[in-house]
Amino acid sequence: MKMYLELMAALTVGFGAGAGSMFWYQRKMRMKELSGIAAMSEDIINGKKAMASSVGEETMAARIAHQMVRVQEILSGAKEDAQKSRDEIQKLISEIAHQMRTPLANIKTYLGFLKEDLEKRKEGEEGTERKEYVSALEESGKKLHFLVESFVSMSRLEQKIIQVRKDETDLLKTVRNALGQIQSRAEEKNIQFDIVFPEEAVCGHDPNWLGEAIYNLLDNGVKYSRQGRKIEVSVGKSEMFAKLRVRDYGIGIEEGEENQIFRRFYRGRRVTNQEGLGIGLYLAREIVALHGGFITVKRMPQGLLAEIDLPL
Repeated sequence: MKMYLELMAALTVGFGAGAGSMFWYQRKMRMKELSGIAAMSEDIINGKKAMASSVGEETMAARIAHQMVRVQEILSGAKEDAQKSRDEIQKLISEIAHQMRTPLANIKTYLGFLKEDLEKRKEGEEGTERKEYVSALEESGKKLHFLVESFVSMSRLEQKIIQVRKDETDLLKTVRNALGQIQSRAEEKNIQFDIVFPEEAVCGHDPNWLGEAIYNLLDNGVKYSRQGRKIEVSVGKSEMFAKLRVRDYGIGIEEGEENQIFRRFYRGRRVTNQEGLGIGLYLAREIVALHGGFITVKRMPQGLLAEIDLPL
């Protein structure tokens, strides 16, 4: 009996010692895991790359560590996107300031001329003709108005606040309206339009916004064509798309610029003294994309072929 009691006592002590050792070991391991998580948190706070060392483990600490690494990756991606957006905004502000500098400088210069002219007249001297000054001021004012309207349209497109309302189905009517808007500019350069239209072209679209995209294509054709050239405009369709083609015989583009010309503020390498902002094709592409379509351009032996494809 005595031996039995001693054996039981020994087993109890041994079990207690083992349980205590196990508890101490587990506590030590938990503290080590918590210390590791705390170190990872410190690395994330300090901007260092956190590493989950417990690869393949299924413990709670390992899961937390992997989630923390994932959170850091998400935060890092968001930070990069935010920095990219800030860079884009700074670039846009710089471009806007650059584009507005010339018309603003012209306004200042010609206002100075008008002021001098008025002072001469007050003193009895013969002043110069003011018509040219007023004309220059009006031209600068138009350019500023166009800039502001273009930037507003661009901002609305990029902020996704434009709602395309496909109320019109007669595509030919929209194309004719755009042709009417560009006609006076074409006549100034003695440019003729060679038009090929089918009897009808039906395609759901927003006539105002799509009309602006078509006008921008036509405007590019007129702007970069020499005096007395022609521009071919045709409308057709395939099984899936209505197609508008604008073919000019102007300066064209260099090889490799087919996609670059749709970038905001981009101007082709062949552009010399032609006025422009590099916004028209960018806006056209965004507008057509909102209609579910796309624009492509093709270099030709002379000039450029642009095509708008709209889903039927």
